[in-house]
Amino acid sequence: MPDRSLILILQKEQSKMLTTHEPYVMRISRTTVDKLGIKLYDRPSAVVAEVIANSYDADAENVTVKIPLSRWLATKSAGQVVDQGLVIVIEDDGHGMTPDEVNEYYLKVGTDRRLDARTGFSRKKRRAAMGRKGIGKLAPFGICKIIEVRTAGGELTPAGYKTAHFILNYDGITQDTDEPYPPDTGPDDGKFSKKSGTTITLRNFLPRRTPDAETFRQQLARRFGLSLPDFRIRIVDTTTGSDFDLGHLDCEIQEQTKIVFDEAIDFEDTKLPVKGWVAYSKEPYSNAEVAGVRIYARGKIVSTTRDFGLQAGFTGEYTIRSYLVGEIFADWLDEDEDLIRSDRQDILWDSEKGQAFQDWGRKLLRQLGKTSFFPMREKTWKKFVAQSNLEAEARERFEDEAVIDAALAVGKTIGQTVSGDDFNDPEYIERLKELVLTIAPQKMLVDSLREVAKDEDRPLEIVAKLLNDAKIAEKAALGGIALERVEGISKLETTISKFKPTEDEKVLQKLLESAPWLVNPEWTVLQANMRFENLRERFQQWYLKTEGKDILTTTEGTAQTKKPDFIMLHIGRGVEIVEIKRPDHAFIDEEFERLRTYWDSMNTYLSENPTIKYDFPYVHMTLICDRLSLGRTPSIAYETFKRDGDLQKKTWDEVLTDTKKFHQSFIEAYKRGKRKA
Repeated sequence: MPDRSLILILQKEQSKMLTTHEPYVMRISRTTVDKLGIKLYDRPSAVVAEVIANSYDADAENVTVKIPLSRWLATKSAGQVVDQGLVIVIEDDGHGMTPDEVNEYYLKVGTDRRLDARTGFSRKKRRAAMGRKGIGKLAPFGICKIIEVRTAGGELTPAGYKTAHFILNYDGITQDTDEPYPPDTGPDDGKFSKKSGTTITLRNFLPRRTPDAETFRQQLARRFGLSLPDFRIRIVDTTTGSDFDLGHLDCEIQEQTKIVFDEAIDFEDTKLPVKGWVAYSKEPYSNAEVAGVRIYARGKIVSTTRDFGLQAGFTGEYTIRSYLVGEIFADWLDEDEDLIRSDRQDILWDSEKGQAFQDWGRKLLRQLGKTSFFPMREKTWKKFVAQSNLEAEARERFEDEAVIDAALAVGKTIGQTVSGDDFNDPEYIERLKELVLTIAPQKMLVDSLREVAKDEDRPLEIVAKLLNDAKIAEKAALGGIALERVEGISKLETTISKFKPTEDEKVLQKLLESAPWLVNPEWTVLQANMRFENLRERFQQWYLKTEGKDILTTTEGTAQTKKPDFIMLHIGRGVEIVEIKRPDHAFIDEEFERLRTYWDSMNTYLSENPTIKYDFPYVHMTLICDRLSLGRTPSIAYETFKRDGDLQKKTWDEVLTDTKKFHQSFIEAYKRGKRKA
């Protein structure tokens, strides 16, 4: 049997043979710093905000930011970054750091300061620390390559506060190595300063542009939910020399919609305090800085939401998404349990507390939507009435107060539906106003019917009032038609008088298609007749198939960018082919032949389709042209068409004279109204 001691020796030697490698060690490359944090900050405002947060944590009462605004910090030329020699300086009067504290705290990247009793709260003022992840100090590398830090702190000595002065270089830090990085020291390192505090100087920039002063103020103010008497941030624009205090991010709100709260969310056995306010802004927000509800933890923004994830279909949905503003303070989001994403840009909504917070926020917004529904509707219709000048237009068009009141009532109803963007479309507002004024007489008559229906004791008086109101409504409606026709005549007269020989007659085609009574006052076009629209479409397809040519017969819809071959109208039960030539044009043989082809083709198509012909039994031509220049044979055919009643010709003077004569009473009434006004 082998000696036991010999066995132990053999086992020991065997173990030595197996353990031939170095001990396990985790190594983290310095390039990880770049990937984890620096790339999160690419705007000057975000970088400055991180430095200011450190000043706040250092008990500073005054922070001064010197920055060149509305400038490119660096440019690119031939693929190379060209530095402009500019600097950004952030200076505070906080407690600063000694050289030893710099090594112990500042140069340790990624430590959670909340877990350190010495750093979870500020030293003197006991402010809850904004910083947590320990990478914010490197935020400036998102826009520059050099960070110079000069800080004085510690105990006050007869010589002053001991100073640490060092320079961080992005290229040096991000070398692919796990060796410690030794910053270069500055000339003031180890000296003493009369005052405590820290100055951060940024230089050697990437191609980044600073915003204008107002935008920078809004971007920076948005990041802090602070209104403290002992913390002042002053911005100095080194481009212009002007300066301003940062202040609070203000937004004009509708006070009647504001909901203020200071309560707690029930979560399991704990309470999650939330305080702040939500409201509607006076106008739809035009920039992202004030949009939505800003959520703060420890005085620093952690998220912005416009709806807390509400699904579509809730009361006040449009206004919530377009007008919602507010502030919520919830420090528990960033305390014992970190509920903020690693990039510090949003909340972990999928966490249990995040879900509870989201549910609470949805209830809050539903409450806001319901309580603000009617104030927002009132604001919208009042804006519509004012912007459309509805009351003045109604008084100019109608004489009876009952019709004017009806117009305002209709305007109130329709005006409530106008969205914020629609107010920027004058043509849309004008069309809505015309719709309101058209409906107003009928609205007055319906209201009158409802009113007299309540009085059953006096039937004669009821009938008399009803007939009188009907007469007023008819008169008002006719007044609207008269105004439309007078304006149409005026537009035609102006168009003809200013028409140039080189101008396309499409403008005349469009005008006469929209107002065919200008050609013949007895024409009433049934524009909504779907059978006729189907006829138009099928005929154009048939013509292409039989004649091999693509034709267009309207200026409406998708045809607006092209010139029609002729205008096809539905007059009574017939099809009217309207051929329009520019003023002073002479109608020639080739043009007459085309017109005759259109007439023949339409009749052939209807003959081949008897069920369609039943709805449209005849075809007629109207030619608007000042002169004829036809040869002998076309002239004979032309006269035959006229004799058979298939064609009528009018000059532009005849069109204008005839329509003026027919509408003479309208024109005179319009002129009297103008003189009276």
